[in-house]
Amino acid sequence: MPGIRAAWLLTVLVLPGLAHAETCMSPFVKRLEGQEKFLYVFCVDADAKDNDSVAVIDVHPDSPSYGTIIHRLDLGSKGNETHHWGYTDDRTRIWAGGLFSSRIWIIDVATDPARPKVEKILDNITEASGLSGPHTYYALPGRMLISFLGAAEGGLPAGLAEFTNDGRFIRRIDQPKEAPYGYDVAVKPALNRMVSSSFTPLRNYKKPLAQMDLKDFGSEMIVWDFKERKPLQVGKAGGAPLEVRWSLKPENDYGFTNCALDNSIWLFRGSKDASPPYTFKKVADTGALPADLRQTSDDRYLFVSCFNDNVIQQWDVSDPDHPKLFSTVSPCVQPNMMHVTGDNKRMYVTNSLLSTLDHAGRFYVRLIHIGPDGMKVDPFFNIDLNALPTGPARGHDMLIN
Repeated sequence: MPGIRAAWLLTVLVLPGLAHAETCMSPFVKRLEGQEKFLYVFCVDADAKDNDSVAVIDVHPDSPSYGTIIHRLDLGSKGNETHHWGYTDDRTRIWAGGLFSSRIWIIDVATDPARPKVEKILDNITEASGLSGPHTYYALPGRMLISFLGAAEGGLPAGLAEFTNDGRFIRRIDQPKEAPYGYDVAVKPALNRMVSSSFTPLRNYKKPLAQMDLKDFGSEMIVWDFKERKPLQVGKAGGAPLEVRWSLKPENDYGFTNCALDNSIWLFRGSKDASPPYTFKKVADTGALPADLRQTSDDRYLFVSCFNDNVIQQWDVSDPDHPKLFSTVSPCVQPNMMHVTGDNKRMYVTNSLLSTLDHAGRFYVRLIHIGPDGMKVDPFFNIDLNALPTGPARGHDMLIN
């Protein structure tokens, strides 16, 4: 099998190596040098009878255990709806949280990257911040900025909060009254701008899909003065604008979001001469339920996982106002989270969105190679999350180390 895989890889032409870091991460995070060795996968126990966990996958091509789970970190509790996470600025720890429990784990990945360990569990997040559903973990120098999906009791308004890297609450940041929904957040330091997006609170996302109120989702995007943490403008996009992806070139004052209930990509762009300063417009129609949005470090491509169409789309956004569909692949049923490597050559994929939304029934981690002709699914890299000792697990967010 290794020989067959090596021969197959020779047929996959890849993009020239670029000296850039992983995309879709805070610019304040220390960058990974060279080839990734480990892929961390944040997992929900599928039947909620066993504890949630972190799977560690060997992804170094020269390793004898390549493409296998080499360690699982037991998080000590179940039913958390483990979801998103993020590195601290020094890349020594991962902050990881549960959407149902609002519990946060601080995980040490520096002492032994192959065997991460829980350093601290924060069970008082809601009491400290007055918020629930911690979603995006965005590193600032010495701090962690977190966007929350709702208020303490599971309704609205959502908000943001800051903590020290060791877990001490610093402050809560309130959103404008006309934009009560929250989801993602991303900063453009060169422009002193921050943008946040909208989803739905616990009272809604904890319900099965058939019972969710589709009117209880936001469509607003907030532009902030980053240094002052002050909202400057509320813009409108399609229903449920999710990921916030700034252009990675320092001089570019624009970015994209994927609108899950509008099956579309929207562009937000700033102008010093315009009033209001940011415009928001739909620039492309995607497949059904675009759940995640990633980009290459040269600003040329966006990747959209179309959860309900079982495909990933690659869009050429060289002209941000007129994206062009470049390639499409189907790595698994209901592809969701993606993680693009800093050299733009590989993308890891999982296929769980929320336990209340999944209907695939079987869960995997797949690998896609990115080349000048588009995306190709690696036929030999297939991490089966259904045959674990504790039963199936729903893999969601990923990080590499």
